[in-house]
Amino acid sequence: MDGMDHRILIIDDDPGTRDALVVILDRAGYGITSLAGGDAEIDAACRSHHYQLAVVDYRLPQQNGLEVARRLKESMPDCRILLISSELPPPQEIGRNAGLVDRFLSKPFSKEAILEAVTQLCQTGTP
Repeated sequence: MDGMDHRILIIDDDPGTRDALVVILDRAGYGITSLAGGDAEIDAACRSHHYQLAVVDYRLPQQNGLEVARRLKESMPDCRILLISSELPPPQEIGRNAGLVDRFLSKPFSKEAILEAVTQLCQTGTP
């Protein structure tokens, strides 16, 4: 697989997590855009690129990751969503958003776990 064919959007308000994800995925050959999760920057990123995968933190300051995922899917319906969090969203919220998230990965996760999840979602997301 040629990772450069895959653009990945990382949205996490924690700079440490965001930077670690950028390093791991950049070294694996993916094209990366990373954001802290502000509305304006998410809108601008969606206008400037099409992303095959978005890695979205559930706990963001302005809105939760499921709300961000919904916005991403509205502008890029075929974008896969990998939700990351140290805690699962409440069951009723998961139910309301069924089908929105392609995979959930619990923090903290290993380098191998994030690479496996990203590789799988990028491969299954290819027509």
